[in-house]
Amino acid sequence: MKKFLSLVLALVMALSMASFASAEQGKSVVVGLAGDPGNIGPFQGMGLGRIGILFTTYEMLMVKDGDTFRGCLMKELTKVDDLTYDVELYDYIVDQAGNKLTASDIKFCFETAKADGNLPKLSSVDSVEMLSDYVARFHFTALAAGDLESLLMECPIVTQAAYEASADKMATDPITTSPYQVVDYKTGSTITYKRNENYWQKDELTVTTSRHNVDEITFKIIPDPVQMVNALKAKEIDISAAIDGSYISDFMGVEGFDVTQIPDNTTKYLIFNFDSIPNAAERQAIAYAVDVDDIIAFAFDGIGYHAKTVGNNKYPDFVESWNDEEYYEYDDDKAQALFAEAGVTAGKTYRLIYNVADDNTRIVTTIQAALGDYGINVTLIPYDNALFGTYKYDDKKSGEWDIMLDEGGSSNLLTNVWKLTLDSRDQTYGKTVGHVADEKLQSLIEAAINDNSPENMDAFHQYLKEQCYEYGLVSKVNNLAHTTVVTRAATCFRGQILPGACEY
Repeated sequence: MKKFLSLVLALVMALSMASFASAEQGKSVVVGLAGDPGNIGPFQGMGLGRIGILFTTYEMLMVKDGDTFRGCLMKELTKVDDLTYDVELYDYIVDQAGNKLTASDIKFCFETAKADGNLPKLSSVDSVEMLSDYVARFHFTALAAGDLESLLMECPIVTQAAYEASADKMATDPITTSPYQVVDYKTGSTITYKRNENYWQKDELTVTTSRHNVDEITFKIIPDPVQMVNALKAKEIDISAAIDGSYISDFMGVEGFDVTQIPDNTTKYLIFNFDSIPNAAERQAIAYAVDVDDIIAFAFDGIGYHAKTVGNNKYPDFVESWNDEEYYEYDDDKAQALFAEAGVTAGKTYRLIYNVADDNTRIVTTIQAALGDYGINVTLIPYDNALFGTYKYDDKKSGEWDIMLDEGGSSNLLTNVWKLTLDSRDQTYGKTVGHVADEKLQSLIEAAINDNSPENMDAFHQYLKEQCYEYGLVSKVNNLAHTTVVTRAATCFRGQILPGACEY
């Protein structure tokens, strides 16, 4: 029955290709960024563009530096008891406006971010109190393996004075402790940073994410993959981690360019809205009807790999036996039988929401075509990064969608990927992001979070697979290409470029 057609993607955003000079050694670098961050304030939700600029814009208490976690703003961490930790700051931190950073600012940032609700992991932070000017005590409601590090690097830190002095809550002009300050933000076009000559930290104590090897950084926003390739070929940009796989050979072994391929830590997956698709057979039918090979071919030019759960195998708590399991591989017969069992007939319409980005548009177009083979209509509803991040966690918007294409990753553990959308404790309305209220699901995820043993991980995975509340699709590979102006590329744990840490 499957009739995967040759699809033509209509890209609606035409970006200016104004020329930039290639990076002068140690002076400036231009980075191609595939998504527009939108609001770049400190307490916004994560998205494609924001991930790319995060460590250039902000510093956190702790960061993952290579394979280890290191304090960034945090000088020392002391355990008081299982749910209480003291964070000591360096006592000489100042932001780009000269405001001193103290424990009061840490309390302000975590409380504000938690109240805003865009960083759901922070629901585990019960309270933050000041013990002294430079020591903040964190009280947590629960801490599983890996949670502490993840939470201490989840919230970007700014001074309360700078935040309250901003007319737009730092949406376009954040003042931070980073060695780079935003000096110009043209929404949808470019973000330019200048190095802060008065950066607070000593060179020997500076973490990789805060290195500052170049004077000026410009992120050029180019969602169109062909334009991204052409910009690099013309040396209008110097480096990009978003080179379309079908064009990467244009830079491999070519004089003046270099290429690195980095497995991404994120996974694309579908979330089904339980309010509108309560029947497990119907959810399973959709999963069987979508061929991930077609998604990899069309959205990632054949470079990617099938997800085997909601998450990927880069995490230490991934269970290797899942690689050998059947996981909703495309099966036309099963899809037809399950649609019939669920009473789904031709003419049914699903509303699919997604964060607009080129690979996401290709994925949802592929899904639309696949379900069209069964006479099922799919209405595609794109949102920009800011709106998607808001509506995703807004229970009042649940009546506006049936399927959501989402993307999740973690700095350390697979359980933290699951927590993003599947732990009802992290949502203000007490259900999963897909509006599931399932006591067994909740007990299984809590068990896995508290003890991520293979047995607990597998029990949750198997139940989630059986119910198909969410369905993992694909994990991609980032193609990082650059001109030889960049002599050594540096990336964060998410595979995103750290232009300040690159060598020139």
